[in-house]
Amino acid sequence: MKKFFAMMLLAAGTLVAFAQNNEGQMDDFGRIALSPVILEEATIPPAAGNVVLNKLTQMVTQNGLAHDSFDPRFIITANMVELSHDVTATAPPMQALVLSPTLYIGDAATGTLYASLNLGQVKGAGTNETKAYMQAVRMIKTNAPEIQRFIEQGKTRIIQWYNTQIDFLISEANALASQDKYDEAIGLLFTVPTVCKDAFNKAMRAAEQIFQQKIDIEGAQLLNMATHVWNANQHWSGANEAATYLSQIHPLSSAVPGAMALSENIAKRVKELDNREWNFAMKQFDASVSLESQRIKAMGEIGKAMAKRPVNYYNMNSFGWW
Repeated sequence: MKKFFAMMLLAAGTLVAFAQNNEGQMDDFGRIALSPVILEEATIPPAAGNVVLNKLTQMVTQNGLAHDSFDPRFIITANMVELSHDVTATAPPMQALVLSPTLYIGDAATGTLYASLNLGQVKGAGTNETKAYMQAVRMIKTNAPEIQRFIEQGKTRIIQWYNTQIDFLISEANALASQDKYDEAIGLLFTVPTVCKDAFNKAMRAAEQIFQQKIDIEGAQLLNMATHVWNANQHWSGANEAATYLSQIHPLSSAVPGAMALSENIAKRVKELDNREWNFAMKQFDASVSLESQRIKAMGEIGKAMAKRPVNYYNMNSFGWW
């Protein structure tokens, strides 16, 4: 018991040193990512949409921005302007197209354009217009230096956005927490990528505070339910029902001491009434893993579950980028 409370005191006094080691712990989901999309306003034939989307995916993959993201608000998209369309005097006749593709990176939540790049002209020919269009798209070189610079420009603007908007994001998260929407609040804060070091550290400190609020309140509620159940039925079945609530209390919750006291009272009473040993073990920390890592993992699981949105969460109809 003394050992358990010593761990609780250690947890209460531990301030997570995110600045020193967050990159390694957050690699899987803490990076900037661009979501390739085709906007509804694009002048791209539906049959060629997948070919264009594949090109966009290749671009972000080759530039290291294809990681999973909690929030797909930052997008890369394209539009194709038809410069000429001819029918050749061959047998069979062929459709010949000249297209002018332009790439765009922007914020799907606000409609803000961060970067654009015109790729000049690409040509394609085929037995029908769709085939000609698809061949022209395939001529786009996804690893061209100008595309790398374009994506780097978009990435820089995204980093600037997080660094300037972090206080607003934290305020929004705190507002969600005040409405008992703790998971949504944590999910929002976990959209901040690790590359934005100062913003990320602020977000994680705020997430830690909200996470503690969450597990404290949930722990108190679970403890109250366990106490109510036990008071109503102080027998073996009541003890086991109370245990279902006690077992859900997070080890870092402020409700743990009360839960331990209740479990000891239950065990003592069961022994007196039924002469049976009722053994219940609260969830413990993994002694081989730091408290910091376990806290981050728990918050990360919430973030992954709550903040992962489909791309169509945002209005993809009209941004006025072209």
